[in-house]
Amino acid sequence: MGKYRIYNDGKNKTVAVSTYAGKTVRGVAKCDPRDKFVSAKGEDLAIARCAEKIAAKRVARSKKEFEKAKNMVAIAQRRLKKMDSYVKDSIIAYNTAKKNRENFENSF
Repeated sequence: MGKYRIYNDGKNKTVAVSTYAGKTVRGVAKCDPRDKFVSAKGEDLAIARCAEKIAAKRVARSKKEFEKAKNMVAIAQRRLKKMDSYVKDSIIAYNTAKKNRENFENSF
């Protein structure tokens, strides 16, 4: 997996390192001293743990951005409602002013 850097102490610890949003994320796998150290399994576990951390960060970020977008939509909807009312009021005021002018002109 090319997006991970693997560090292995050759004894019982493997670390997978990657980045998300410009920050370093690490996944660590340690072999119990009573077990036989298998480098490939340690790498796979460290990568899986690193990937899980990144996925959790993505979920948190996506939820935050979703809430921001929802708030922006709510603000836009309030503005749209306000502008709709403004347009309707403006048309009524225009028609009233026009009718008043026509009535005035016709009174001569």
